Amino acid sequence: MTNPVQNRTKRLYGLQWNRYRIVRTVEDQATLLLKTAMSPGEFAGKLVLDGGCGMGRYARVAAGWGASVLGMDLSEAAIAAQDLTADHSSHVQILRGDLLRPPIAEGRFDLVYSIGVLDHTPDPRQAFLNLAKSVRPGGRMAIWVYQKQSPIVERIMAAHRAIALRLPVHFLERLSRLSVPVGGLKRRLMNSQFRLIERLGVALHALTIGVSMHPDPEVRACDTLDWYAPRFVSHHTHEEVANWFAEAGFHDIADPTTGQTHFHQGQGQGVHMIGTKT
Repeated sequence: MTNPVQNRTKRLYGLQWNRYRIVRTVEDQATLLLKTAMSPGEFAGKLVLDGGCGMGRYARVAAGWGASVLGMDLSEAAIAAQDLTADHSSHVQILRGDLLRPPIAEGRFDLVYSIGVLDHTPDPRQAFLNLAKSVRPGGRMAIWVYQKQSPIVERIMAAHRAIALRLPVHFLERLSRLSVPVGGLKRRLMNSQFRLIERLGVALHALTIGVSMHPDPEVRACDTLDWYAPRFVSHHTHEEVANWFAEAGFHDIADPTTGQTHFHQGQGQGVHMIGTKT
Protein backbone atom coordinates (compact mmCIF):
# COMPACT_ATOMS: atom_id res chain seq x y z
CA MET A 1 0.00 0.00 0.00
CA THR A 2 1.29 3.48 -0.91
CA ASN A 3 2.00 5.95 1.87
CA PRO A 4 -0.82 8.56 1.93
CA VAL A 5 1.77 11.37 1.75
CA GLN A 6 2.25 10.33 -1.89
CA ASN A 7 -1.39 10.81 -2.88
CA ARG A 8 -0.66 14.18 -4.51
CA THR A 9 2.22 12.59 -6.42
CA LYS A 10 -0.09 9.88 -7.76
CA ARG A 11 -2.74 12.40 -8.79
CA LEU A 12 -0.22 14.68 -10.46
CA TYR A 13 1.56 12.11 -12.58
CA GLY A 14 -1.61 10.25 -13.43
CA LEU A 15 -2.93 13.54 -14.82
CA GLN A 16 0.31 14.74 -16.38
CA TRP A 17 1.37 11.68 -18.33
CA ASN A 18 -2.10 10.77 -19.54
CA ARG A 19 -2.76 14.32 -20.76
CA TYR A 20 0.68 15.25 -22.12
CA ARG A 21 1.85 12.53 -24.48
CA ILE A 22 5.08 14.39 -25.17
CA VAL A 23 6.85 11.81 -27.30
CA ARG A 24 9.82 13.55 -28.89
CA THR A 25 11.69 10.59 -30.32
CA VAL A 26 14.95 12.30 -31.26
CA GLU A 27 15.18 14.12 -27.94
CA ASP A 28 14.15 11.03 -25.95
CA GLN A 29 16.83 8.95 -27.67
CA ALA A 30 19.49 11.60 -27.10
CA THR A 31 18.50 11.96 -23.45
CA LEU A 32 18.66 8.24 -22.72
CA LEU A 33 22.02 7.84 -24.43
CA LEU A 34 23.49 10.83 -22.62
CA LYS A 35 22.28 9.81 -19.17
CA THR A 36 23.26 6.14 -19.43
CA ALA A 37 26.52 6.68 -21.37
CA MET A 38 25.55 3.78 -23.63
CA SER A 39 25.20 3.39 -27.38
CA PRO A 40 22.01 2.02 -29.00
CA GLY A 41 23.77 -1.26 -29.75
CA GLU A 42 24.60 -1.78 -26.08
CA PHE A 43 20.90 -2.00 -25.20
CA ALA A 44 20.33 -5.08 -27.36
CA GLY A 45 19.63 -8.15 -25.24
CA LYS A 46 19.83 -6.26 -21.95
CA LEU A 47 17.31 -6.61 -19.13
CA VAL A 48 16.42 -3.05 -18.14
CA LEU A 49 14.46 -1.51 -15.27
CA ASP A 50 12.97 1.96 -15.76
CA GLY A 51 12.39 3.17 -12.20
CA GLY A 52 9.57 5.69 -12.41
CA CYS A 53 8.78 5.23 -16.09
CA GLY A 54 6.07 7.90 -16.34
CA MET A 55 4.47 7.73 -19.76
CA GLY A 56 7.14 5.24 -20.90
CA ARG A 57 9.03 7.36 -23.41
CA TYR A 58 12.46 6.02 -22.37
CA ALA A 59 11.16 2.45 -21.99
CA ARG A 60 9.90 2.74 -25.56
CA VAL A 61 13.32 3.88 -26.77
CA ALA A 62 15.21 1.13 -24.92
CA ALA A 63 12.84 -1.56 -26.23
CA GLY A 64 13.24 -0.19 -29.74
CA TRP A 65 16.98 -0.80 -29.40
CA GLY A 66 16.43 -4.42 -28.44
CA ALA A 67 16.24 -4.36 -24.64
CA SER A 68 13.67 -6.17 -22.51
CA VAL A 69 12.24 -3.48 -20.25
CA LEU A 70 10.31 -3.47 -17.00
CA GLY A 71 8.78 -0.05 -16.43
CA MET A 72 7.46 0.79 -12.98
CA ASP A 73 5.49 3.83 -11.88
CA LEU A 74 3.54 4.83 -8.79
CA SER A 75 0.66 6.47 -10.63
CA GLU A 76 -1.83 5.88 -13.42
CA ALA A 77 0.92 7.06 -15.75
CA ALA A 78 1.34 3.30 -16.12
CA ILE A 79 -1.75 3.40 -18.36
CA ALA A 80 -0.07 5.89 -20.69
CA ALA A 81 3.11 3.81 -20.63
CA GLN A 82 1.24 0.69 -21.68
CA ASP A 83 -0.34 2.57 -24.58
CA LEU A 84 2.93 4.13 -25.68
CA THR A 85 4.89 0.88 -25.61
CA ALA A 86 2.13 -1.26 -27.18
CA ASP A 87 4.18 -1.70 -30.37
CA HIS A 88 6.92 -3.28 -28.24
CA SER A 89 4.63 -5.28 -25.95
CA SER A 90 6.73 -8.43 -26.32
CA HIS A 91 9.72 -6.55 -24.90
CA VAL A 92 8.06 -4.24 -22.36
CA GLN A 93 6.18 -4.95 -19.16
CA ILE A 94 4.62 -2.08 -17.19
CA LEU A 95 3.60 -2.34 -13.54
CA ARG A 96 2.53 0.01 -10.79
CA GLY A 97 4.84 0.10 -7.81
CA ASP A 98 6.42 2.36 -5.21
CA LEU A 99 10.19 2.95 -5.36
CA LEU A 100 10.18 2.91 -1.57
CA ARG A 101 8.65 -0.60 -1.67
CA PRO A 102 9.63 -1.92 -5.11
CA PRO A 103 8.02 -5.27 -6.00
CA ILE A 104 11.05 -6.42 -8.02
CA ALA A 105 13.73 -9.09 -7.74
CA GLU A 106 17.21 -8.24 -6.48
CA GLY A 107 20.37 -8.61 -8.54
CA ARG A 108 18.56 -9.23 -11.80
CA PHE A 109 18.90 -6.23 -14.14
CA ASP A 110 21.72 -5.33 -16.51
CA LEU A 111 20.72 -1.66 -16.45
CA VAL A 112 18.60 0.33 -14.03
CA TYR A 113 17.88 3.99 -14.69
CA SER A 114 15.69 6.60 -13.01
CA ILE A 115 15.47 9.97 -14.71
CA GLY A 116 13.88 12.84 -12.77
CA VAL A 117 12.00 10.59 -10.35
CA LEU A 118 13.94 9.99 -7.13
CA ASP A 119 13.79 13.69 -6.26
CA HIS A 120 9.98 13.50 -6.20
CA THR A 121 9.90 10.79 -3.51
CA PRO A 122 9.68 11.33 0.26
CA ASP A 123 13.13 9.69 0.70
CA PRO A 124 15.33 9.91 -2.43
CA ARG A 125 18.32 8.13 -0.87
CA GLN A 126 16.23 5.16 0.24
CA ALA A 127 14.47 4.98 -3.12
CA PHE A 128 17.89 4.91 -4.78
CA LEU A 129 19.19 2.17 -2.47
CA ASN A 130 16.09 0.10 -3.16
CA LEU A 131 16.58 0.36 -6.91
CA ALA A 132 20.30 -0.31 -6.57
CA LYS A 133 19.56 -3.75 -5.09
CA SER A 134 18.00 -4.80 -8.38
CA VAL A 135 21.23 -4.29 -10.37
CA ARG A 136 23.19 -7.47 -11.05
CA PRO A 137 26.96 -7.61 -10.34
CA GLY A 138 28.65 -5.90 -13.29
CA GLY A 139 25.42 -4.12 -14.21
CA ARG A 140 24.98 -0.38 -14.56
CA MET A 141 22.81 2.19 -12.81
CA ALA A 142 22.12 5.72 -14.05
CA ILE A 143 20.12 8.48 -12.38
CA TRP A 144 19.26 12.15 -12.80
CA VAL A 145 18.02 14.40 -9.97
CA TYR A 146 17.65 18.14 -9.46
CA GLN A 147 20.87 19.90 -8.49
CA LYS A 148 21.15 22.01 -5.33
CA GLN A 149 21.50 25.70 -6.18
CA SER A 150 22.95 28.67 -4.31
CA PRO A 151 21.29 29.55 -0.97
CA ILE A 152 19.47 32.58 -2.41
CA VAL A 153 18.11 30.60 -5.36
CA GLU A 154 17.05 27.79 -3.04
CA ARG A 155 15.14 30.33 -0.91
CA ILE A 156 13.40 31.79 -3.97
CA MET A 157 12.38 28.33 -5.16
CA ALA A 158 11.14 27.36 -1.71
CA ALA A 159 9.01 30.50 -1.51
CA HIS A 160 7.45 29.85 -4.92
CA ARG A 161 6.68 26.23 -4.11
CA ALA A 162 5.24 27.11 -0.70
CA ILE A 163 2.56 29.06 -2.57
CA ALA A 164 2.12 26.46 -5.32
CA LEU A 165 1.54 23.61 -2.87
CA ARG A 166 -1.50 25.41 -1.50
CA LEU A 167 -3.13 25.17 -4.93
CA PRO A 168 -4.90 22.15 -6.45
CA VAL A 169 -3.05 20.18 -9.12
CA HIS A 170 -5.71 20.85 -11.77
CA PHE A 171 -5.45 24.62 -11.18
CA LEU A 172 -1.65 24.50 -11.44
CA GLU A 173 -2.00 22.56 -14.67
CA ARG A 174 -4.06 25.40 -16.17
CA LEU A 175 -1.56 27.97 -14.92
CA SER A 176 1.29 25.96 -16.45
CA ARG A 177 -0.39 26.11 -19.86
CA LEU A 178 -0.94 29.85 -19.47
CA SER A 179 2.75 30.31 -18.58
CA VAL A 180 3.99 28.94 -21.91
CA PRO A 181 4.49 32.41 -23.53
CA VAL A 182 6.37 33.56 -20.42
CA GLY A 183 8.85 30.71 -20.80
CA GLY A 184 9.37 31.60 -24.45
CA LEU A 185 9.94 35.25 -23.59
CA LYS A 186 12.46 34.34 -20.90
CA ARG A 187 14.34 32.19 -23.37
CA ARG A 188 14.54 34.98 -25.95
CA LEU A 189 15.56 37.66 -23.44
CA MET A 190 18.21 35.56 -21.72
CA ASN A 191 19.76 34.63 -25.07
CA SER A 192 19.98 38.25 -26.22
CA GLN A 193 23.39 39.60 -27.22
CA PHE A 194 22.51 42.88 -25.49
CA ARG A 195 23.42 42.85 -21.80
CA LEU A 196 20.50 45.04 -20.66
CA ILE A 197 17.96 42.78 -22.37
CA GLU A 198 19.73 39.69 -21.05
CA ARG A 199 19.58 41.16 -17.51
CA LEU A 200 15.85 41.77 -17.92
CA GLY A 201 15.51 38.12 -18.81
CA VAL A 202 17.39 37.12 -15.66
CA ALA A 203 15.09 39.33 -13.56
CA LEU A 204 12.00 37.79 -15.17
CA HIS A 205 13.45 34.35 -14.53
CA ALA A 206 13.87 35.13 -10.82
CA LEU A 207 10.19 36.06 -10.65
CA THR A 208 9.06 32.98 -12.57
CA ILE A 209 11.87 30.57 -11.74
CA GLY A 210 9.86 27.40 -12.21
CA VAL A 211 8.49 28.32 -15.63
CA SER A 212 10.26 26.13 -18.18
CA MET A 213 12.19 27.56 -21.12
CA HIS A 214 12.14 24.34 -23.15
CA PRO A 215 11.99 25.18 -26.89
CA ASP A 216 8.87 23.03 -27.39
CA PRO A 217 5.74 24.81 -26.02
CA GLU A 218 3.91 21.60 -25.05
CA VAL A 219 6.94 20.24 -23.21
CA ARG A 220 7.33 23.66 -21.60
CA ALA A 221 3.86 23.43 -20.06
CA CYS A 222 4.51 19.89 -18.87
CA ASP A 223 7.91 20.76 -17.35
CA THR A 224 6.46 23.78 -15.54
CA LEU A 225 3.73 21.64 -14.01
CA ASP A 226 6.37 19.10 -13.00
CA TRP A 227 8.28 21.81 -11.14
CA TYR A 228 5.45 23.52 -9.26
CA ALA A 229 2.94 20.78 -8.51
CA PRO A 230 4.73 17.84 -6.82
CA ARG A 231 4.60 17.67 -3.05
CA PHE A 232 8.22 16.47 -2.95
CA VAL A 233 11.01 18.18 -4.90
CA SER A 234 14.48 17.68 -3.44
CA HIS A 235 17.79 19.13 -4.65
CA HIS A 236 21.14 17.33 -4.37
CA THR A 237 24.87 17.77 -4.86
CA HIS A 238 27.16 15.61 -7.00
CA GLU A 239 29.06 14.55 -3.87
CA GLU A 240 25.86 13.46 -2.13
CA VAL A 241 24.68 11.35 -5.08
CA ALA A 242 28.14 9.82 -5.56
CA ASN A 243 28.02 8.78 -1.90
CA TRP A 244 24.72 6.97 -2.56
CA PHE A 245 26.42 4.96 -5.29
CA ALA A 246 29.39 4.14 -3.09
CA GLU A 247 27.10 3.10 -0.23
CA ALA A 248 25.24 0.72 -2.57
CA GLY A 249 28.46 -0.96 -3.71
CA PHE A 250 29.09 0.67 -7.08
CA HIS A 251 32.44 1.54 -8.66
CA ASP A 252 33.46 3.60 -11.71
CA ILE A 253 31.10 6.29 -10.40
CA ALA A 254 31.03 9.29 -12.74
CA ASP A 255 28.98 12.03 -14.34
CA PRO A 256 28.44 10.75 -17.91
CA THR A 257 27.55 14.21 -19.22
CA THR A 258 30.90 15.87 -18.47
CA GLY A 259 32.06 17.55 -21.67
CA GLN A 260 29.02 16.32 -23.60
CA THR A 261 26.56 18.40 -25.59
CA HIS A 262 22.99 18.42 -24.31
CA PHE A 263 20.00 18.24 -26.64
CA HIS A 264 18.85 21.73 -25.73
CA GLN A 265 19.97 24.61 -23.55
CA GLY A 266 19.25 24.00 -19.88
CA GLN A 267 19.00 20.23 -20.13
CA GLY A 268 22.17 19.77 -18.09
CA GLN A 269 20.91 21.54 -14.96
CA GLY A 270 20.83 18.53 -12.70
CA VAL A 271 22.99 15.84 -11.16
CA HIS A 272 23.69 12.97 -13.56
CA MET A 273 25.52 9.91 -12.21
CA ILE A 274 26.32 6.39 -13.35
CA GLY A 275 28.07 3.47 -11.68
CA THR A 276 28.87 -0.21 -12.12
CA LYS A 277 27.75 -2.72 -9.49
CA THR A 278 30.57 -4.56 -7.77
